[in-house]
Amino acid sequence: NQENKVETKTEQQKQTTKNFTLKKIKKVNEFARKALVNILCNTKGNSLSPISGTGVFINPKGIILTNAHIGQYFLLKDFKEKDNVSCVVRVGSPAQPTYNVELMYISPNWVKDNRSVLKSYNPTGTGENDFAFLRVTGTINGDKLPENFPYVVPNIREYIEKKEPVLLVSYPAGFLGGQSILQNLNIASSITEIQDYFTFKGPTIDLLSVGGTIVSQKGSSGGAVVDKFVSLLGIISTSSNGDTTSQRELRAITLAHINRALQIEIGITLEKFLDQDPEKFAKTFASTTAPLLTKIISDELTNGKPY
Repeated sequence: NQENKVETKTEQQKQTTKNFTLKKIKKVNEFARKALVNILCNTKGNSLSPISGTGVFINPKGIILTNAHIGQYFLLKDFKEKDNVSCVVRVGSPAQPTYNVELMYISPNWVKDNRSVLKSYNPTGTGENDFAFLRVTGTINGDKLPENFPYVVPNIREYIEKKEPVLLVSYPAGFLGGQSILQNLNIASSITEIQDYFTFKGPTIDLLSVGGTIVSQKGSSGGAVVDKFVSLLGIISTSSNGDTTSQRELRAITLAHINRALQIEIGITLEKFLDQDPEKFAKTFASTTAPLLTKIISDELTNGKPY
């Protein structure tokens, strides 16, 4: 199925890890930006802080890949009061409200291991299982949805070289105030190299270190790490602290890690996951797994007391 294709190239990658040409950079950048989205979640009261993050379309059906630490906000829609949390997807530069979305899947293992993240002002994490999927349900202005969404093909290859050039694309918001995020949030992209890679378990590449760039700001979580073949190698998950963006090290979980995690959690590969009927899958997840995950986070936030 071409539209749900997941890249696994290795030999071609081994033979072609030359630097990007300027022409190639421009092509990859233009393509990746079209598939990028900003996820903006606002809250009614002060029980939760608003969040701005990044996501990327990974198939033409309107499935968005982002981080679990962003996706968890969809679990808390009615935390303490009905419709306490409202999230929209924005596209373009500056970002404009465009799509309504719902949670299709979030890693249950991430939720169980990181239930207290929302209690921390500056949370830390390894990035393990930090992924979630959203699906577009409609347009904000009532227009008809596009037949096909622009997307970047996921690449689950394990062969990744240090110093391999990649493009980082996201909606960084670390130096903007609330009003600027609402009205003037722009896409940023930066060419960099893979500096190192790490594993969570066994001889696999699960996490990429991609150094510090202009993208190294809050809001870049869920941003795309795109290779010269215009495929998605990873999504930005964590950042170290630093006074300037160049001093902050960005780390991204690989699509290979997400592929393995899905097989462990629900017994299917990423390719099979993208083959599912998004609406049906999201509905099943919402009625079975999601309420349990909502309770895990809610109990942590309220210390187990009713709210």
